[in-house]
Amino acid sequence: ELLQMCSENGAGPERDELDFEFLGNKTGEPYLIQTNVYKNGTRGRKMRHMLWFDPTEDYHTYSIQQELE
Repeated sequence: ELLQMCSENGAGPERDELDFEFLGNKTGEPYLIQTNVYKNGTRGRKMRHMLWFDPTEDYHTYSIQQELE
């Protein structure tokens, strides 16, 4: 797991959490990053994204952009 951020109540059943995981790569295929969001312990927002670059070739800085409703 690359990054995990939890709310103050940590790993409890009512937690809020953001997960970012780089998944394994098969030769010649794009790298995948998998994200998941837990809100009040409820998940089901898992998504996989194909990366257009090789994340192992260099140091990268990632950021999260939040859009307020």
